Amino acid sequence: MKRKSIQAYKQAPWRVQLRFTGNSLLPLIGLLIVGGLYLAISARLAKAGREVLELENDRDTLARQQAELTATLAELNSPECMVERALALGFKPVGPEDVEYIIVEGYEAPDPFVAPQPPNPSGVGDGSLSPAYTETLGTWLSRHLGLGDGGEP
Repeated sequence: MKRKSIQAYKQAPWRVQLRFTGNSLLPLIGLLIVGGLYLAISARLAKAGREVLELENDRDTLARQQAELTATLAELNSPECMVERALALGFKPVGPEDVEYIIVEGYEAPDPFVAPQPPNPSGVGDGSLSPAYTETLGTWLSRHLGLGDGGEP
């Protein structure tokens, strides 16, 4: 059985009221702190979300500009535009009568490029698979167990 302890003297009423007020305000203060932390984290998260949206918008804008510049470059490098620009700069088309060839004595033209042959794997000359890859499990077992069907053990 639980006994209640009896104090020798009674607490002052203001102390009891102060203890009651403190004990009841403590959870409220805890809730306010948790709420403040929640708001601070939510604000940071919202700010980061806005920055992500702005960066995605910038990325899309840059991708559009890159596509426009690529199209402009392709247009400027088109054969029709290049001929037009060359004529505007004073160049003219060359005919066979306008070309002058010079023969240089002692000049030897380099040998034409010949691509090297790919190396053959050792033991395989005809391009087929190695016998190690075409051997069946039964043949392999008989060869390793010395049954005689698959060759020497």
